[in-house]
Amino acid sequence: MGTAPPSLFDHESGAEPDAVRRIADAERLPVPRRLERWTSLSACVLDAVWSVGTDHDRVVVPLVRRVLEPAAAGPLLADAASSADSHPLPRLLTRFPDEQALEAAAQNKQRTSTRGGVTKADAALRYARTLVGHGVLGVEDLPRLLADPASWSRLDRALSRVPGEGQNGARRSYFWALCGVDERTRTPQGQ
Repeated sequence: MGTAPPSLFDHESGAEPDAVRRIADAERLPVPRRLERWTSLSACVLDAVWSVGTDHDRVVVPLVRRVLEPAAAGPLLADAASSADSHPLPRLLTRFPDEQALEAAAQNKQRTSTRGGVTKADAALRYARTLVGHGVLGVEDLPRLLADPASWSRLDRALSRVPGEGQNGARRSYFWALCGVDERTRTPQGQ
C-alpha cells in the first residue's frame, strides 16, 4: 500500500505541516491591484451593450475608447469611483444623434441578436435616452438615484424594455455592476 496523500490536517497527527505552510505562504501573497473602472455612464452604457457576445478586451474596450476619448473631459478609467462624469450622457446623445453616427464612430455594426435584433448602436442610444429621461445624466447622479428606491425601480424597469436584454436581465445587471452599484441592495459596491 502507498502512502496517503497529504491532508490539510496533517499537523494534528504530527506529520510534517507542509500543506499548512503552503497555505500560510499563499496568504502572504500581494493583493492584486483594484481593477480600474469607467468614469462615465456613457462608457458603462457602451460597455454593457457591446459586451454581450463580444470579446471585451479586443472589441469592447477599444470601441469605448474610440467613441468617447475624442470628447472626454478627463480619463475614462480610474482606480476609484468618479464624482464627475468624464463624458456625460447628454454629450453622447448630442455627438451621436442616431445609430448610424454611433456605428460609424464605433466602427461596429453588431446586433443584439442574430435573429432580428436591433443594432447595438441603437440599443446603446436607447439606454442613454432612457437614463437621461429619468434624470440620470452622469455618475454624479447615481447617489441621488440610489437614495430613491421608487425612482431606481422605475428606471430599472424602463431599461429592461430596451431590446437585447439577454437572459435574466444579464445586460442590465452588468450595467449596474459597471456603475459600481450592487443591484440587490441598491448601494454602491464595497459598502
